[in-house]
Amino acid sequence: MPYWANYGAFTPTRYQPTFSATGMTFTGTGTTYPTYESWYVKSGNLCSFSIKVRMATVTNFGTGQYKVELPFVPKNNDAEGNHFPAWAWVDPSQSPDELNGHVVMVADHLPNTLTLDLHWTQATTANPKPVIEKLFSQGNPVTLTTASFIYVNGTYITAA
Repeated sequence: MPYWANYGAFTPTRYQPTFSATGMTFTGTGTTYPTYESWYVKSGNLCSFSIKVRMATVTNFGTGQYKVELPFVPKNNDAEGNHFPAWAWVDPSQSPDELNGHVVMVADHLPNTLTLDLHWTQATTANPKPVIEKLFSQGNPVTLTTASFIYVNGTYITAA
């Protein structure tokens, strides 16, 4: 038996994190809910997650910043203590390396909350050009369609 077998089962568990933005609406429920294909694995206070947002049932993309949820509240109580890699595949008919193929993003949260705010990254006009976060919303920086996807992945320490 491998040494790690005594540390508990690392069974992937499906969860449906809330997906939201001001003014956004969708018709999906159950297996057609936009985040139905999201998973986490938890062992003790360590949690790895993979969120997939499928836009197929979105009827109005809204005007506000896109948000998704973690499976468990993070232990870190510092403001925006965790940043997770994220990306949007704007047009799956194009290579992710094309102009409208994908957008590199980050997701972060405020203290004691499950909610991840999605941001896209952009170089500033300053010199040198540091990379900064900007709110990710419909049309900023790209226009999503019902063919688009958003992905967020990461590992963090949970509060409980």
